[in-house]
Amino acid sequence: MFDAILQDISSRFGISIDRAKQLLGMLIALIFNEKRGGAAGFVDLFRSRGLGDAVSSWIGSGPNQPISATQLESALGSDLIGSIASRAGVDHHIAGSALAAMLPDVFHNLTENGQVPTGASIPDRLLGYVDSVGDFMKDLGAGVLGLGAAAVGGVAHAADKVGDTLGDAGRATARVADRAMDNTVDAARDIAKGTGSGIGKLLPWILLAGIVLLGLFALNQCKKAPAPTVPTEAAPVAEAPAPAAATANPKFGFNNTDGVVNINGTLASDAEKTSLLDKLKAVFGADNVKGDITVDAATAPAGWLDKLVAILPDFKAKGLKFDFDGNMLKFDTSAMPDADRNALMEKLNGAFDGVTITGLDKGADALAALKDGFSADDLVKALSMMNIQFKTGSADISAASMVLVKNAAEYIKKAPAGTKIEVGGHTDNVGNADANMKLSDARANSVMAKLKEFGVADGVLTAKGYGDTKPVADNATDAGKAQNRRIEYTIAQ
Repeated sequence: MFDAILQDISSRFGISIDRAKQLLGMLIALIFNEKRGGAAGFVDLFRSRGLGDAVSSWIGSGPNQPISATQLESALGSDLIGSIASRAGVDHHIAGSALAAMLPDVFHNLTENGQVPTGASIPDRLLGYVDSVGDFMKDLGAGVLGLGAAAVGGVAHAADKVGDTLGDAGRATARVADRAMDNTVDAARDIAKGTGSGIGKLLPWILLAGIVLLGLFALNQCKKAPAPTVPTEAAPVAEAPAPAAATANPKFGFNNTDGVVNINGTLASDAEKTSLLDKLKAVFGADNVKGDITVDAATAPAGWLDKLVAILPDFKAKGLKFDFDGNMLKFDTSAMPDADRNALMEKLNGAFDGVTITGLDKGADALAALKDGFSADDLVKALSMMNIQFKTGSADISAASMVLVKNAAEYIKKAPAGTKIEVGGHTDNVGNADANMKLSDARANSVMAKLKEFGVADGVLTAKGYGDTKPVADNATDAGKAQNRRIEYTIAQ
């Protein structure tokens, strides 16, 4: 179910699949943590931290909005991330970044028909991912088969409180209850993995825990002083104020004019502002950064900030303009040469997964310029100008290009009746020719499948890979190779 996510996390963060699975297991335990109300409580937690737009995108359709490690830590707490990192045997920073990277897709996969899972018990289909993190689940109080560490831990905690009241003898007896609870959890975990012997293995420990607890409470009643106590009125406990909900989108504007960068925008915190300004000055020089960024606590955290900071060295092309507004990234590349624009699109491939990118693709502009009653020839010319990006060495369409494919589907559905279109895949000449042919075919079929998913009728499209046999530019240059890696549309006969 999560194999692709685990492979991606392992590759991106240089950790083993087993460690990635441990992180995934603990993340699932956090999501279904019954102490916080299960998955619904998890959603409420993120919304209370100003991440409502992000978590809503994971539940509904469309791209999953990413979050940064900093945002994840603001929601869950640094200590919890540190505990997860320690248990998984990975660096704290890597654990936070990996968890933040996997959370949007993991939570999205847990929702069915756009619905948040109900109940706090971990669904049976997910138990294989949490079978190695039992101790972590016990600490959380996450349910196992509906009889989890929270219920069991609650008994042990009550026993321990009675032990405190009764002194050393009571605490000794409470430790018996704790051991009984531990064995109950272990038995439940074994059943979950299919290695236990059923409820028969659980029952003795449940009974023992209950008997011990009843005895402790009875003893506690006997030890109470007979003199009545004078009731006192408890002082009201002031509740901590809930954090203010973010009401404004984070914004950032960038304009590179002959190496001088003019900026503007609004971010949620001084830390975000400092991080971005420091990187801008390091890349372009302090004297070449003009303008400023406003800090407003009512602004939602910028989920794209870490990724933007990482890719800024690739934004040195003169004439480049872009604006972030919430989860939308709009480019203006009208002052850039085609070669620079194509190179930029290559660098952006997968850099902002979950962010809707517009204004960077000529094909999108050409489609928008089509007039009602357009011909099939005009349509395929505009479609072929689109620069669909794929994950490196893969037929998976990048999230940044998904909006282009969806837009293409809307225009194909308006094509003249009887129009048949071939989706052709092409590569550059790097690597093995047979492998390039297979990759181009897979990519063409991937685009065709996604177009159908977006509503193009059966029978309108066919797909074919051409490998590196039909270049449109010189493979001796990077810019030429970028042009040769393309999806091209033609009228099918």
